Amino acid sequence: MRIDAYITEHARKIPNQIALEEGKKSISYSCLDEDVNLIASSLTDFKHCKFAILAESGIQYIKILMAVYRSDNIAIPLPIELPGLSLERILDAACINGIIVTKKQYLRFGDGFFERFLTLIVVSDDTEVETLRKKVILERNNPELRLVLYTSGTTGTPKGVMLSDKNLISNARSIVEILSIIPKDKAALVISPHHAFGNSIINSHLMTGGSINIGTMNFISSVFSLIESGVSIFYGVPSTYRILLKYPERFKKAFANVRTAASAGGAMDRAIVRSIRELSPNTQILPMYGQTEATARLAYLPAEDVDEFIDTIGKAIPGVTLEVFDSENRAVESGVTGELVARGDNILLGYLNDDAATENRVIDGWLHTGDLAQKLPGGYIRLLGRRDDLIKIGDHRVNPREIEKEIEMNNEVSSVFIVPVSHELMGNAISLMIIPNQGTEVDKIFAFCRKNLPGYLYPREILFIDHLPLSENGKISNRSIIEEYQHVKASM
Repeated sequence: MRIDAYITEHARKIPNQIALEEGKKSISYSCLDEDVNLIASSLTDFKHCKFAILAESGIQYIKILMAVYRSDNIAIPLPIELPGLSLERILDAACINGIIVTKKQYLRFGDGFFERFLTLIVVSDDTEVETLRKKVILERNNPELRLVLYTSGTTGTPKGVMLSDKNLISNARSIVEILSIIPKDKAALVISPHHAFGNSIINSHLMTGGSINIGTMNFISSVFSLIESGVSIFYGVPSTYRILLKYPERFKKAFANVRTAASAGGAMDRAIVRSIRELSPNTQILPMYGQTEATARLAYLPAEDVDEFIDTIGKAIPGVTLEVFDSENRAVESGVTGELVARGDNILLGYLNDDAATENRVIDGWLHTGDLAQKLPGGYIRLLGRRDDLIKIGDHRVNPREIEKEIEMNNEVSSVFIVPVSHELMGNAISLMIIPNQGTEVDKIFAFCRKNLPGYLYPREILFIDHLPLSENGKISNRSIIEEYQHVKASM
């Protein structure tokens, strides 16, 4: 069964139920099903072909995505936040012959951008479909392939994660179960639908016959108004909550009727949890962890354990098995650091046109996440940073996240970020970027490091910054930390 089939089922059983909202616009399941059929009719001559989708977040994007599914073709959503040159690199690597684009994005990118495509279909705001050119050619794609999602990528061209109908359905069912989603629920979709987290919100709520109110984080007032429209489940990355919590009175009012505040895309820290608890005590907080390669989610922290175990990712979602492996791909005991691995029906088919990358990430059916982790009693798992984030200083391999936590816990600081810098003898050394509290003193931090850390971890410098080093998609990564450091140094 495909995700779009649920729309047809709901159109028959609950035709007048609102499926999607966007600003002042809304569409019922019956009308959504009709519009999906209309767009899909322009694709009937194609047999399991790849189609790029270039569409802004909104109702039209979801219609186009579901139409590609319904026509039994393969959807490749393009992250519109990327510049044109980055999109062109993705298109070249993916070997895509056809594209479906909204009128707005067609006008934005211009004719020249679309010259590469043999088939070009433009969908207007009123769902009028115009085929500007069309050429049907035979494509030999993985017969299970339905969707290609591009990872956020910290370096180079993002990888295309190949997902099947089974991947999409199994992960959606798991999310429905852990969030207890029912038809009466309304979701807030204010993050990008072109990536795994946003895509999973769409799938899980359309599966249950619920509704989705779509917006962006561009205007804070409109976000709070969206939440106050009857949203029962709010989804965000940690930075989403940090932004909204800057307006405590609005947050308190908007979240009064929100049943669940779900998060993914990074760790939700104790400060965020504490603030939500104070402003909206009846809202349950449900952190989740996942990767694009897992169709979205791998683990969740049950709401009742958030206060005690917020420094963990919780336990595996239904249908997923999590383990921690050593370098020989053997399971380790509790408390021993290794790499987090996962298996289940949600694990990717592979990377598009990249067999070598696939073989490195999926070994004997296990997805190697690249995250260092430890198992805890009771099945919970604590992450310790990315395997690739390890810094080699002389003959030492250093996990920067552990050092950051040690300094944060023992000093008057808000946040600490370790930056690897070149060293003439050791190869690498570290510098610190710190978001200070009112009482932060540089000399005390230097003194703490001298007393409590080995000599090779003594920082070469400490720089104060006033904001989190976030990437374009709201995450903190080694790359975003290094880029912020370079920016600070250049401005000194």
